[in-house]
Amino acid sequence: MGRYSFSTAALFPRDSADSLKLVGEAGFEYAELMPQCFSDVGDAFALKAEKCGVKVGSIHYPLAMFALLYNAHPGMCADGREFGRKLVKMAARLGVSVIVIHPHDPCFDSRFKRALEDPIVDNIVDLSEACEASGVKLAMENSPKGPGHSPDALLSYIASFGKRAKLVPMVDTTEACEANEDPALFIAKTKPAHLHLSDHVGETKHLPAGEGEIDWKKVRSALGDYKGLYTLEPAYRYYLEDAPEKLAKARRFIEAFAEQR
Repeated sequence: MGRYSFSTAALFPRDSADSLKLVGEAGFEYAELMPQCFSDVGDAFALKAEKCGVKVGSIHYPLAMFALLYNAHPGMCADGREFGRKLVKMAARLGVSVIVIHPHDPCFDSRFKRALEDPIVDNIVDLSEACEASGVKLAMENSPKGPGHSPDALLSYIASFGKRAKLVPMVDTTEACEANEDPALFIAKTKPAHLHLSDHVGETKHLPAGEGEIDWKKVRSALGDYKGLYTLEPAYRYYLEDAPEKLAKARRFIEAFAEQR
C-alpha cells in the first residue's frame, strides 16, 4: 500500500477511535489523528488506536488545545508543556513520524514582546526538544495570515528559531490558496516534509481534493520525489453524512494522485 492518509479532523464530531476505524476500513494505511479532547491523548487512547486497523502516521496538535501552546501565562505554559510531552510520548508509542503545529501570532507591539511572545516561542522550543528526543518531526504548517502566508515567510519563520528548535516546513494546499499563493509553487519552494491536501474554489475552502480548482497535476509534479505521507484534510462538514462512501472516493483520488507521473 502507498503512503495515503486521511485526517480524523474531517470526521468530527465522531469519537476519535471510531474515526480511525472508518479511515482504516476505507483502505487507508495511515491516518492523521486530530485529538478532540484530553482523553484522546495518553496511554489509554493509544491502546485504542493500536486496535483500530490503521496506523497513526501523524498527529495534528489539537486545535481545541491551542490555548495551551500559544499562551504566555506562566501557569498555562507549564500545563501546556506537560500536555505537549504527553502528546509526544503517545506519538512515539504509536510510531508517529510527524506532529503538526501552526505559526504563532507575532506580538502586536515590540515593547511587550518579552512578556507576550517570548514565552510562546519557549513553548514551541520545549515541544521541539521533546519531539527531537523521541524521533518525531515537528512540522510547521503554512497559514494564510501571519508568519506562514508565503513560502519565504514560512521558511523565514522557521529560521527565526535558529538552533533552538528543529522544525520542518509543511504545506496545506487550501491555506496556500487562501493566501493567494499557488500551492504547487509553495511546495516547490519549501520542499515540505508533510502535506495537507484539500481543494479550494472562490471563498469555499477545504473541499475534498478533486472537487475544486486546484491543478493537482501541477501539485504532483511539484512534489517530485516527496517521501512523506499524502494526507487528505478536508473540512468535516463534507463528511457528516455518507462518510464510508466519501472516504472510499477519497482513497481512490489520493492513490491516483500519488501514482501519476
